Amino acid sequence: MRISPIIGPAALPALAELLHQSPPSRLFVLADTNTARDCYPRLQLHLPAHQLLTIEAGEAYKTLETCGIVWSWLTAYQADRHALLICLGGGVVTDLGGFCAATYKRGIRCVGVPTTLLAQVDAAVGGRPALTFRV
Repeated sequence: MRISPIIGPAALPALAELLHQSPPSRLFVLADTNTARDCYPRLQLHLPAHQLLTIEAGEAYKTLETCGIVWSWLTAYQADRHALLICLGGGVVTDLGGFCAATYKRGIRCVGVPTTLLAQVDAAVGGRPALTFRV
């Protein structure tokens, strides 16, 4: 199911309503250290029970190694094909989280909650999650 982006004060209540109408088997939130500190408390008020994973902030952490951490976390908390991953953050979190969701068990649902303008117009809704590969 694809939903249209919602911008502004109605966004978090709309997410809560979406979760109520179509509850996932398990709910996960991925954030970086900055968004976990500054944005997660506002999001948390709108969510049912969930697990939070905080990764390091910065482009340097958009790697397969970090994906391995996310995949292991999803596995440890028994995410199945009906789970939902909420990616709270800028381009790194929404890119990496979207990639991890798309590749975990052939894909789980993912919702981007972008916290920067670039993430709003690129990573969260652009349909192009990506990783940075260094050779």
